[in-house]
Amino acid sequence: MGFEIARRIGKTWEDAQELHRTILDFPFQTTGKSESDFEKGFATSLMFNRRKYNRNVITQIDKETAVQSVYCFGKKHRPDMTLDENGIAIEMKFVTYDGLRNAIGQGYLYRLRYKFVFLILVVGEKRRHVYEGIANGKEKDLEDTLQHLADNMNIFSYIVPSFKLKPPVKKALSFVPDVLEGAPVSIAVGTMTK
Repeated sequence: MGFEIARRIGKTWEDAQELHRTILDFPFQTTGKSESDFEKGFATSLMFNRRKYNRNVITQIDKETAVQSVYCFGKKHRPDMTLDENGIAIEMKFVTYDGLRNAIGQGYLYRLRYKFVFLILVVGEKRRHVYEGIANGKEKDLEDTLQHLADNMNIFSYIVPSFKLKPPVKKALSFVPDVLEGAPVSIAVGTMTK
């Protein structure tokens, strides 16, 4: 078994571009205090804006749909939200050290079923120094790891603060391929053999 084959063209890719814009515009600084609060807030926003997407918005808070899981290590692993049953998985984590490691591991598992994986890592006020360190380039190994996942694995990461920032610090740090920003380039990624 290998990763779901994903092409950076077509309707699912258009949804990835729209989701990228949605994440960058979402007001994480005003949404909540816990991982559950952020998940519910973002899922509600996706459901409200479902007409912007080509694929079905599926969330765990919508009782009429079911998010598809990946079975691995004797357990079902289910992303927080998806666009279709095998299109885009969205996982949100309120970051602690373990949360970051878990999110990256879950991203790999979700790539078995989904073409693209979006990891949204929300940093709390207590970890402000971590966010500022990443924003100021003090976490080169982490940046390289997240960029590698984006460029080679179709696992796109966003680190967002749940607290207000003072300029010039960015309100969201994204680790995505340049083509996600809208450049007209076609690349096939994730063609491991089954």
